[in-house]
Amino acid sequence: MKQLLSLSAAALLAVACGQGSVDATDAQDAAQGGQSYTVDAAASGIEWFGHKPFVENYGHAGTLAISEGSVGVENGALVSGIFTLDMNSIVCTDEALPQEKKDYLVGHLKSADFFAVDSFATASFEITNVTVQEGEFNSLIAGNLTLRGVTNNIQFLANVTVSDSTFTLTAPSFNIDRKQWGVMYASTSIVDLAKDNLISDDLGIMINVNAKL
Repeated sequence: MKQLLSLSAAALLAVACGQGSVDATDAQDAAQGGQSYTVDAAASGIEWFGHKPFVENYGHAGTLAISEGSVGVENGALVSGIFTLDMNSIVCTDEALPQEKKDYLVGHLKSADFFAVDSFATASFEITNVTVQEGEFNSLIAGNLTLRGVTNNIQFLANVTVSDSTFTLTAPSFNIDRKQWGVMYASTSIVDLAKDNLISDDLGIMINVNAKL
């Protein structure tokens, strides 16, 4: 990933104020049940953030579409869900980056160096457990994230709101270790690469899901 520009102030704030890094463990059985709400793809999506750890305030931000999905709700609480991510929908949102450089970046992200979109056009997240809790975030969500054909279980904090006909889920920024999904390009684990060329293994993610009956 060449010619990285500074992350926007909003992206930097999101990374700084997020949940930090989450652990990836073995895949678990998917949760089942609940009244089904259909994800509104046009009103849902993922924001992503990447950076160079040895170059101050230097990185990229963008979005990824949730193409389809559903959630199961029982007694006003989230109990299950599955989401499909369209890897061909990767967009770079860096305001200062010229369009041709955005196009280059997106092409590189779709290549075998990163997400190998020609072979893995979709990714997915399937909920395996939801723990309702008190505090700033009302739900701890665990699920299987399948990316580049590799499945690991992760968990993150979120706020879930349910009404008779609508559902929302918002998760503040958290990081996954891309190496655990086989994305090794310019990893900080490569000892013979110049520091300025290393890209953080942490991939920042923010999630927003809206669904309706």
